[in-house]
Amino acid sequence: MDVKSTNDALRYLYKLSPNRTNLRFRGQADFDWTVQPSIYRYSGFRRYQTVQFESFLLEYMPPEPEPPLTLTKFELEWLMVSQHYGVPTRLLDWTIDILIALFFACEAKASLDKDGALFVCDLKNYKKFNQYKEPAMESQEFSFVSTNVVNPRMRLQSGCFMLWGHAPLNKSTRESYDLWSYHAAKNRNFFMQKIRIAACDKRNILKELEDIYSINRESVYNLNGFLEREYLQRFQQLKESPLKNPYIH
Repeated sequence: MDVKSTNDALRYLYKLSPNRTNLRFRGQADFDWTVQPSIYRYSGFRRYQTVQFESFLLEYMPPEPEPPLTLTKFELEWLMVSQHYGVPTRLLDWTIDILIALFFACEAKASLDKDGALFVCDLKNYKKFNQYKEPAMESQEFSFVSTNVVNPRMRLQSGCFMLWGHAPLNKSTRESYDLWSYHAAKNRNFFMQKIRIAACDKRNILKELEDIYSINRESVYNLNGFLEREYLQRFQQLKESPLKNPYIH
């Protein structure tokens, strides 16, 4: 099916089930993009390098909680915060709010001329991660992660995550995998729907999201000035430094 408006998205949701609290949503600006964490989408970035990158990133985890950035000492939740500020990780963003996912399917200016995609999955189909006290580097299984972090941006986006394990799916490859490959390898019936958002409808949907629901770039990214002044430069350095390291490349 296609979604041409916010009403279409909500009608679809209510028809699917108004009481299913286990549904999760994701928007992607290009219908043809694969479903895979950002750390595996870098050109020429091999799986073993993601391990080095994550180890580097964890070294910069604040020794003490830094409100309002994060109120946690758990390594995995530090990766969640990093993910929300543009640092590539093994995490893939989802949301409990279909309209937030619809916003992400439409908002990228570089992809306004491309059809977007709205994904819907069922939380019950996946293992739930609950080993928060374990080091993040030891997380090997694919799982769904919820969080108690009260980071302002994550809260506004009603965020949750899929976590990719470091290990490949099988011995035939040394690289990671996308979501479709994971489903195929598990040979189970996963509830997953991919809905097309036509490029010609994106601007109208964005206008509806702002005019009716007050959902726009400023509200979703919490562009109030404080977090940008205090933290964005730090995360930009984390994002760029290891990717420029000749040892990694």
